[in-house]
Amino acid sequence: MDYERIGRARMMVRLPRHRVQLAEIKLPLLCELLEIYGLAVVKRDELRARRIRRDLVAEYDELCQAMEDDAIQLIACARPRLVR
Repeated sequence: MDYERIGRARMMVRLPRHRVQLAEIKLPLLCELLEIYGLAVVKRDELRARRIRRDLVAEYDELCQAMEDDAIQLIACARPRLVR
């Protein structure tokens, strides 16, 4: 699975104000964050589908929210030269 692509697409849905930046910025740190985010949202969705370990789903929700916040900060710090 291409978790970076999944993470980028899912974050673009969650952060509509930042869609253009998420699509264009290829900062290695952001790409790594999106890959980890993609893995986390896939795992969270699997846990939700099984309807077990609600506490673990809540932890994944918090983790995903924190990564969304981190992505916003990275986008804000990105210089124009990092945009394609």
